[in-house]
Amino acid sequence: MVVLPGARRRGVDESQMDMKQQLDRVFHPKVIAIVGAKRDNDYMWLRAHEPFSAFGTIYHVNIDQREWPGAEALGFKNVASLLDIPEPVDYVAISVPNKVVPAVLRDCAAKGVGGAHIFASGFAETATAEGRELEEAVRRIAVEGEFALIGPNCMGIYHPAMGLRPGRDMPFGSGGYFSYLSQSGTTTMAIGSAAPASGIAVAKGISFGNGTVLNATDFLRYLAADEPTEMIGIYLEGVHDGAAFFDALREASARKPVIAWKVGSTTESARAGVAHTGSPPVPATLWDAVLTVCGAINVRSIEEMLDAASALRYAPGIGARTALIAVSGGHSGKIADVFSRAGFLMPPLADASLAEIASYAELEGGSYANPIEGPSVRGPERLARTLDVLARDPAFDAIVLEYGAGAVQRDARAVDERIEVLRAYRDRHPDVPVVTVLSTDTPYIEGIDVQALTRRFVDAGLASFPSMERGALALSRARDYHQRSRWLDRR
Repeated sequence: MVVLPGARRRGVDESQMDMKQQLDRVFHPKVIAIVGAKRDNDYMWLRAHEPFSAFGTIYHVNIDQREWPGAEALGFKNVASLLDIPEPVDYVAISVPNKVVPAVLRDCAAKGVGGAHIFASGFAETATAEGRELEEAVRRIAVEGEFALIGPNCMGIYHPAMGLRPGRDMPFGSGGYFSYLSQSGTTTMAIGSAAPASGIAVAKGISFGNGTVLNATDFLRYLAADEPTEMIGIYLEGVHDGAAFFDALREASARKPVIAWKVGSTTESARAGVAHTGSPPVPATLWDAVLTVCGAINVRSIEEMLDAASALRYAPGIGARTALIAVSGGHSGKIADVFSRAGFLMPPLADASLAEIASYAELEGGSYANPIEGPSVRGPERLARTLDVLARDPAFDAIVLEYGAGAVQRDARAVDERIEVLRAYRDRHPDVPVVTVLSTDTPYIEGIDVQALTRRFVDAGLASFPSMERGALALSRARDYHQRSRWLDRR
């Protein structure tokens, strides 16, 4: 395993403690330095980290003093060198050409910084002698200088609560429970932006690119021990040390959910990963087996990753025996097919449950079978009563409620009423989760913002998904995770 620079001479436990202390310093800095900001990109890195000014001091480091006036106009202090900064520096974001990086890193070592991230590419991933020599120089300086190095070829860290961002448009201002690591800088920004848009609060994000010194294994161990982090997302192109990563993944998954997305499962995509970050490919069959053995959750897109995180957060402990409520008779077959293919069971209602529903709902235009549809759930009063009946029925572990997104166009209060009913139900029956899945074809109306509608439910603390297909897949992953965890606890 790759351990923190300078810790290689010590034992594993001590080296991991060193890594945690160094990365804690990086994620909670008092002083940061941005090296190489310039007018050509509108001082991108200064603007990205500008919110950190509320927590500490930002220095703009640039030997080219023609760039100083623009940075000063934005309110940043200018210096020509890291060594000119009159106080300790905790984190350095380096945005200079790759051939200049070693000189900046030597200043980082002399300054005793906590850590640095390298934005530039053009290192070993180029598969050229020059690129490999540059990367080796970078590695050697960081190891001898004993500071945490993130990259090269990456976007660095994301800590929204501290205003540390890899992109100027990324959300900031509050902490969260979902942390993630990514070899891809673009994917780092995409996950960090899509998560809060999906109602998932981000604690930390890490873009590590080539992973020359600290790699996926190190960052996974760090996030596994990070107290605010309740679940971990991973985006990988490949793994350099499979045995070390396997151990870290198994240990992390035993402590908290790990949701992993790896590309490079085909010959063509594996070649793209090698070209991007120099990552050796991992065959899909081997990767799937590793995740199964370790107890991690396997996903194949950002949407699947965030849906799984939402299911784990808002539908904890969901089981396989499900009561389905459809918007129509036609959709009864559809939702039953979707959820049964995802491994859910749909047992019939108990006779007492059928009799109770029949006492207040007319059979005409609906059905009391499972799936349930029609008059038994029309209107907030009937919906609340039906949910109570299903929650008391010992046949069910969870309830899935379909909602026609097109109905919002007809009745603006419909969403608020449903949220009110579901929140009250959750307080009465916390052990039988209810989940909303949205449909856009009942009726089909062009231009409905399904994501915004889903977000309204999630913001109310309710599990909700923009389609029954996405909901079934996410809930099946949460179900399998909880079942596996319970089995491991009983061993």
